[in-house]
Amino acid sequence: MSSIVLLSGGLDSTVSLSQALREGEVKLCITFNYGQRAALKEIEAAENIAAFYKLKHKTIRLPFLEEITDTSLVNIKSDVPEPSLEELEQQDKIIESTKNVWVPNRNGLFINIAAAFAEAINSSRVITGFNLEEAKAFPDNSREFLISCNKALMFSTL
Repeated sequence: MSSIVLLSGGLDSTVSLSQALREGEVKLCITFNYGQRAALKEIEAAENIAAFYKLKHKTIRLPFLEEITDTSLVNIKSDVPEPSLEELEQQDKIIESTKNVWVPNRNGLFINIAAAFAEAINSSRVITGFNLEEAKAFPDNSREFLISCNKALMFSTL
């Protein structure tokens, strides 16, 4: 089974890449640059990881995401939240922190773009690096989100 991996260069996506390699072929790794503060570090890390595994890597620029959000992930005038462990247990603090780093439909876009590449190169899976912990704050990291994406992709891909 062949895959395309969304590779941010972080731990979650790297572990997902490693699992995808154990299960089959990885045809392409994709990293997105949407103007996030850590873009250069993420791209460099993803390129290095892909090179280590001798995989093709592509960076896709999505400048409009930077234009439509004022999130601290792209706005250097806003502080990126660094909640304490105690605050991560408080629902109101989680919601506040989430709003400060939310990028509209980011993961939905990433998955759909990767699915278009997957169909174009005859690959059967798109692998993400989401985790259950983040799903508590970010609905687009949840199992339910992925199930819904898979259902929608049945109609938008062959």
